[in-house]
Amino acid sequence: MSRVFLALAIMAAVGAFFVGLAKNRGWVRQDGAHVKIMASLPLGKDVFFVLKCGPDVLALASGQGGTRLLGRWKYEEWLRLEDNREGERPPT
Repeated sequence: MSRVFLALAIMAAVGAFFVGLAKNRGWVRQDGAHVKIMASLPLGKDVFFVLKCGPDVLALASGQGGTRLLGRWKYEEWLRLEDNREGERPPT
């Protein structure tokens, strides 16, 4: 059992070393993430997410029964929909 723990500790140390090396050399871009959470809304035990994944926007419902894709739009189309909705709202 101690050999297993020793092997896991060595693998964790090597992994941490390579992740640190990648960050120091600039191989990992953290600012240019390809997946961003635009909105989330808890609905009881489920959660509704709107994600920007590259050029697309995805609407997902995630819960105990799994994750279901509710809609998919191009980001430009999503922005047009947002602009149209803002035009319909009464001024405050």
